[in-house]
Amino acid sequence: MGARLDEIRELGAEAFGISADSHFALAAWARERGFTYPLLSDWSREVIAAYDVKLDELAGYRDVPDRAIIIVDRDGTVAYRDRVPHPRELPDVTAALKRLRELAGRA
Repeated sequence: MGARLDEIRELGAEAFGISADSHFALAAWARERGFTYPLLSDWSREVIAAYDVKLDELAGYRDVPDRAIIIVDRDGTVAYRDRVPHPRELPDVTAALKRLRELAGRA
């Protein structure tokens, strides 16, 4: 996400990765991959339920987060949401950045 992360921050936003994995696993993964943005544990699965990105089952695991990009504006309103239909697909980062630019008045 390198250069895109810089653009996200230049637009006054912040990126977070959210996973149902433990904070221990996420810390190890972040170190291994060199991530420069926070990875947050949704161990209780409250966030994935609140943003409706919960898969009931995936490869034998229950209640796992789907891949999605969600932009929440300063008022706490979901301003953009892209949840992919299949876990092997990735959300459209380019479209999310376009929406973020619009929100920042730089479209």
